[in-house]
Amino acid sequence: MSYIEFKDVVKEYTMGEVKITALNNTNFEIEKGELVVIVGPSGAGKTTALNILGGMDNLTSGKVIVDGRDISNLNQRQLTKYRREDIGFVFQFYNLVQNLTAIENVELATEICKDSLNPKEVLKKVGLENREKNFPAQLSGGEQQRVAIARAIAKNPKLLLCDEPTRSIRL
Repeated sequence: MSYIEFKDVVKEYTMGEVKITALNNTNFEIEKGELVVIVGPSGAGKTTALNILGGMDNLTSGKVIVDGRDISNLNQRQLTKYRREDIGFVFQFYNLVQNLTAIENVELATEICKDSLNPKEVLKKVGLENREKNFPAQLSGGEQQRVAIARAIAKNPKLLLCDEPTRSIRL
């Protein structure tokens, strides 16, 4: 059994009288420890797939199994626990708390989970040890994205989901 299984996953959005199918009988399997990149054109359903896998969106039909557990039918309390304990998410648009410093943004994530990593050490690993007291508005886009990456990694999650994680990073 694979660590992650998407089985005939369908996600439809209804906007007025228009039905949009973001995922249509999507199937894939991912083994534990495997690095997977989802590629496709804009509107192909990449973010939708990540949001369903991360427990932030519900599927219309099908099944999603993570580590032997069907997350498709979890209630809101169970989904919250799943996101808090198992998922690290790097959002496409950072989602940093603007009135918290870089270190506080990372610390915030570590306060809600078990077995978290040291926020200062994680910021150092992403090259921001000298920017930890800066607020997001005082950071470049790439630095903000690295804070978002640090926040996700510091949770020490079982599954790290990244939606365009290098979008603003210039190497």
